[in-house]
Amino acid sequence: MGSTTANIALGRAMSEARMSNNGLARRVRELAAARGARSSADHVAVKRWLDGTQPKAETAMLIAAPLSEKLRRTITPAGLGFTAGPVADHSRNSSVEPVVYPDDADTATDGLDSVADADAAGVLVPGPEAWDRFATPSIITGYLFDGHSEHRRLDAGDGPLDAEAIRLTTARLMELDFQLGGGHTRELLLFYFRSQVLPLLQSLPRGAQRSDILSATAELAQMLGWSAYDAGRHAAAQRYLVYGLRLARDAGDVLLGARLLSNLSHQANYLGRFRDSVQLARAAISTSVDIPAPATLALLHAMEARALASLSDGAGASRALERAEVSLHRGGDADPPWISYFDPAELAGEAAHCFRDLGKGEEARHFAGLAVASPTTPPRTRAFINMVTAAGALQQGSLDEAIVVAREAIELAGPLQSSRYRRYVSDFVRQVTEAHPRDPRAVELAVLTDPVLRTPVGK
Repeated sequence: MGSTTANIALGRAMSEARMSNNGLARRVRELAAARGARSSADHVAVKRWLDGTQPKAETAMLIAAPLSEKLRRTITPAGLGFTAGPVADHSRNSSVEPVVYPDDADTATDGLDSVADADAAGVLVPGPEAWDRFATPSIITGYLFDGHSEHRRLDAGDGPLDAEAIRLTTARLMELDFQLGGGHTRELLLFYFRSQVLPLLQSLPRGAQRSDILSATAELAQMLGWSAYDAGRHAAAQRYLVYGLRLARDAGDVLLGARLLSNLSHQANYLGRFRDSVQLARAAISTSVDIPAPATLALLHAMEARALASLSDGAGASRALERAEVSLHRGGDADPPWISYFDPAELAGEAAHCFRDLGKGEEARHFAGLAVASPTTPPRTRAFINMVTAAGALQQGSLDEAIVVAREAIELAGPLQSSRYRRYVSDFVRQVTEAHPRDPRAVELAVLTDPVLRTPVGK
C-alpha cells in the first residue's frame, strides 16, 4: 500500500546526485533492460515515488543502482525510504546491486567482505549478464582522479611479515591456477581470504598506515577476481577487481592498480564490451607509461591490442602489439614479482589471439607456435593456445589439422576447470559445424567435446 507521506530521502538523494525525474526513469529502464527485464518507469512514476508511493522490491533496487553510481557510494532501497520486502530470488537481488568504486580503503575492505560472503554462499549470479556494464566510466574516473598517487616501489622482503605471507600464499595459489584453472583455486582463495587475510585487515585501526598490507591484499583480490572470472562468476570477479583497485590506490601501488584495470579490460573484452575494454586498458597504460616496468607495460599494451582486435581494428591492434614488443625489450627494473611470467612467449600468445579475432589464420598459427615453443609452457596456457591454433587452421581451410590440434588441446586440458576454456572449445565446435554441417568429422568432434562442455566448473 502506498504511503501519503512524501519520500524525503529519495528527494534528497536525487538532489545530491543532480538527477531529474526523467533522468532517473531513463536509468531505471536501462538497468532493467540490461538484466532482461522490462520497466515502464517514466517521470510520472518517479513523481509518485517522491510523493510516497512504494515501488516493488525489484524496482526499488533499480532505483538505488543509478543513484549509487552517480554518488559513488552504496545507496540501499531502505536508505531511500523504500519499505518493500526483499526480492524472493536472492541471486537476482545480488546481481542488481551496482558496482561502485569505493570512497576509501575501509569501504573497499567492507565490500570485499560482502562479496566474499556472497560468493561463498553462491548468491551472486554466475553468468555474464551479472557484469555491470554501466560501471566502467565511474571506475576509470574514480581511480584516475581520486587524488594523486606516486608509485611506491616495494622490493621483496621490505614489507611487514604479514604482507609477505599474503604475497607468498597468493603466488603459490597463482601457480596452481596456471596449472588447473580458476574452478580449482577459487575455493582455496576464498577460504584463505576469509579466514586469514580479512581478519588481519579488519584488526588494523581504521585509517591506519598500512600500505604494505593493503597492497598485498589487493594482489590477493586480483587473484580472487581472476579465478572467479575464469570460473564464469562474473559478478564476483568484477567486484573483487574494483575493490582491489581501491586498495592498490590507497597503497600507492600504481603498477598493481594498472594490472587490476587490465584484468577488468580482459573481462570486458571476453563479455563483448569491447569499447569498455579499450578504455580500461588505456586508463591502465596512462598511469604507468613513465614507470620503467617493461613487462607490465607490455601486458597493458597487449590488452589494448586484444580489445582493438575484437573491434576489427587491425591497424590499431598491430600498433598496440608493436608498442608491447618495444616495451618488453626496453630496459627497466621496476617490474614487480607478479609479472615475471610475462615473457616473449606470453606476448606471442596475446598476438595469436589478436590475429584469430581479426580472422588472420596464418598469423594466428605463427604466433601460437611461438607461444608454446617452450617446454615450460604451463598446461593451461598450452591448452588455450592450441585452441587458438585450431581456430587459425580452420580459418585457413585446414579442417583435418584443426580437428587434430583441437583434440590434442582437449586431451592436454585434462582436469582444467575454466569456463573460458570451455567457451574456446564451444566456439570452435560451433565454427566447425557451421562451416561443415554434414561432415562426419564435425559430428565426431561434437560428440567428443560434449562431456567437456557439460562438466560444471567449480562450485
